[in-house]
Amino acid sequence: MARSYDLTDERQTKEYLRDVEIEYQFQCFDQKEPDGCHRLAEFRENVRKNVDAAGPLFKENCDHKKYPKSCYKYGQCLLTGKGVPGNKVDLISALQYYEKSCDLGLAGGCFNAAQLRMADKGSNQANTDKTLALLDRACKLKDGEACYRLSALYLMGTFVEKNLKKAFELAKSGCDAGNMFACNNLSLMYRHGNGTEKNDTLSLEARKRAKELNEQMKKKQPTVSLNE
Repeated sequence: MARSYDLTDERQTKEYLRDVEIEYQFQCFDQKEPDGCHRLAEFRENVRKNVDAAGPLFKENCDHKKYPKSCYKYGQCLLTGKGVPGNKVDLISALQYYEKSCDLGLAGGCFNAAQLRMADKGSNQANTDKTLALLDRACKLKDGEACYRLSALYLMGTFVEKNLKKAFELAKSGCDAGNMFACNNLSLMYRHGNGTEKNDTLSLEARKRAKELNEQMKKKQPTVSLNE
């Protein structure tokens, strides 16, 4: 699309969106590009507001082209019951697609799969072990919230044996990945010497980082108070 568009003009905006859709269709159906198919599905979902047309394309792009983001998005469709057969919520299938995206290296899929497993009221040890493994993989893939959640489990001894050193390491990973709550916990652990040696300087640095991240969050949602 070499031409320029005046997006303040309604007619040209419609032409622009039409041309974008044509380009994505070409990438997907003619060039067989997985990322093109994913873009087309997202265009249908977010621009055309047609999730019924987007869902099957996410599924096909996951099943046949192994595109992790499409696996994740189809998991979302199954979780909400939108863009799926019968428009019915299917948590078991949602879990399968999240885990498929996780296997393909998408951190968000690992985290969502862990959340679904953790919410299972009939959880057993095998399910707990899988949940922990999913959180660990998500953390290693730089998902800060997964690191924070897993750190909290080791800190409290929930589902696992209490391990302050492990909790500290995970809190540090979460802070490095930009999770405010992980930075806050890291600051407290440095201050009190939990899982590491006391270090007031590093405690203040982690606290400063937590405040910086909190300032960033203020622009998107109400202020979150930090533990002192």
